[in-house]
Formats: sequence, C-alpha cells, structure tokens
Amino acid sequence: MAFLEISHLDKSFGANRVVKDFNLSVEQGEFVSLLGPSGCGKTTVLRMVAGFETPSSGNIAIDGRDVVNLRPNQRNIGMVFQAYALFPNLTVAQNVAFGLKVAGRAKAETAARVTEMLALIGLPDLADRYPFQLSGGQQQRVALARALAVQPHLLLLDEPLSALDAKIRASLRTEIREIQQRLGITTVFVTHDQEEALSMSDRIVVMNGGMADQIGTPFEIYNRPRTRFVAGFVGTLSRFEAVVKDPAKGAVSLGKQTITLDQQIDAAAGARVTLALRPEAAHLGRFNGCDVILPGKIAEVHFMGSVIRIKADVDGQLMSLDTFNRAETPPPRIGTEVEISLAARDFIVLSA
Repeated sequence: MAFLEISHLDKSFGANRVVKDFNLSVEQGEFVSLLGPSGCGKTTVLRMVAGFETPSSGNIAIDGRDVVNLRPNQRNIGMVFQAYALFPNLTVAQNVAFGLKVAGRAKAETAARVTEMLALIGLPDLADRYPFQLSGGQQQRVALARALAVQPHLLLLDEPLSALDAKIRASLRTEIREIQQRLGITTVFVTHDQEEALSMSDRIVVMNGGMADQIGTPFEIYNRPRTRFVAGFVGTLSRFEAVVKDPAKGAVSLGKQTITLDQQIDAAAGARVTLALRPEAAHLGRFNGCDVILPGKIAEVHFMGSVIRIKADVDGQLMSLDTFNRAETPPPRIGTEVEISLAARDFIVLSA
C-alpha cells in the first residue's frame, strides 16, 4: 500500500460537485504536484487530505491509517499556505516553535529543533525578528520551517510561491525541493504554474473539472499528453488539422504533403485528426534527423531573452518555433519565406 492512498474521493458543495471520483497513490518520500487551472478541485483535494474539508464520499489513508474521521491535529501533517499565515506578534523563533509548544515538547528540545529548522532554511540569524521585518521569500521559508518542525508524516503545500516575484519564486522552489529530498518527506504540492510542477515534481496530477486527466512523470506529461486538455494546458503547442490517409501505417496528409507518423491512428481513412507539435521540435532551415520539410512564411517574432519564439504560417496554420538567441544571428524578418524541418515522430495525435 502507498504511503498516501486516496480512493474514490468525491466532494460536493450543495449541487456543485467539485471533486469527482479522484484516486491517487503517493509513495513514501515522493513529491507529487496537483496541477490545474483555478476551480479544477486541486485545493479542495488538499484540504480534504489535511482535514479542513470532509469528503462527501471516498477514503484517505496515511501510512496505512484511515484518517477521514480524524481532526487535522490528529493526522500529523505539516501544511504551508499561500498567505504564509505567520503570527505577526511572534518572532521567527516563536513562530517555528509554535507547533512544538502546542504538542507539549520540552523547552530544551524545542529550542534545539528551532535552531535546526532555522539552519535548514538558511535563516539562522533572524530568530528574533518579526514577520513584518522579513521579505516575502523569508516569510515563506519560516512558514515551511514551522510546518517541518513537528516532524510531520506528510507535507502539504498550497500554492506557497504564488505571491512572490518571479526571481524569488524560482530560487525558493529549488530550495523547497532540496529540503524535501534531504528530509525524504512525502509531499503534495498544489499549483497552477506548469513550470513549478515540471521542475519540482516526481509525478504530476493534471486536474480538470474535479478529475485527474492524467498522472505521470514531468517527462510523460509534457511529451506524451493523453488528452487535449493536458496537451493544451502544459507547455505550448502548435496544432494542425490533418486528414488520415492510411491509419494502420500512420499516414496523414498535412497541407500538400503526406507524412508517416510513428504510430497507428485510431480513426478511419478520410477522417480529420488534430496533430500537435512542441515549439522546440521545429527548426528553421534544413536540420539533421528531420524527415519532414514544410514551406512557411514568418508571421510573428517574439524576443524572450535566451529564446526567440517565432510563428510561421504553414498552409494557413500557425506553427510556433523556439530558437536560441545568438548575438551574431539576428532573428528572421516578418514575411520571410522559410523552410521548416521537423521529425514526424515528434507529432502528437490528440484524442478527443
């Protein structure tokens, strides 16, 4: 049995069913992200695991113990919220020690644990400061230390980075992942940010309409999306309408060309299917290893620093391409006729 086992979880608020037959197994020490847009049910799932919401039906077990009927303080869970939730009248050390004091730990043990936690989050010299004297990133580190101080079996993170600016957010997500791996604590992380989920997780649960659309590693979610929603929500995709020529051979016509995919197609000859392609899979000009050459015209150029995103018109359909910025090579001009190289194996056939 997995360390965290969620089975057939449902939650309704009145007539609104926000979580629908949700199932998830999380192994000991695993970092799993619940990823999806606002209103998809991901935070409601987290709150049911924490004990702040009661399931309408279904089971939740932590380390083999059914916790559905237990209060939050009986589940041995650490939780970090989006809004930090630090006590403004307590110092950093007192905030970190709060859960330990509630649990009745000895003063010497509490002091030692607070020192250990402040060293873990890299703030050993800020014990006597108050939350208003800290930056947002420092406050979130203290919130993490407070959650970990009680040595929980399970760590829950509810969009803890969304209130921070981009640079601090990128730094802190690396720190959180390193701390999680160092401690080996089982962690469930809620986010709407695909980059956070892809960079931090062992596995990702992409949620849509209260259900898990797909569960897999970041590599699987990004490169082999199983539904249109997952393909569209995670990363950037170019989409093309193609006509099936030979489903058994994977042959389709795209514009004026016939290309052969590396998979059979679950559609009859003559049917229309949607093909998708990641921007990094297409290249300007002739490129080794590519078996498809498409003519196009540059329609848009977006400078993004290290990457230049180009959109080209290919038979009336826009294709996105990502190229690395090189100081000696200016981006192409809008209206330029180009050849675009890609490999047929990189196309994703989107299911309905």
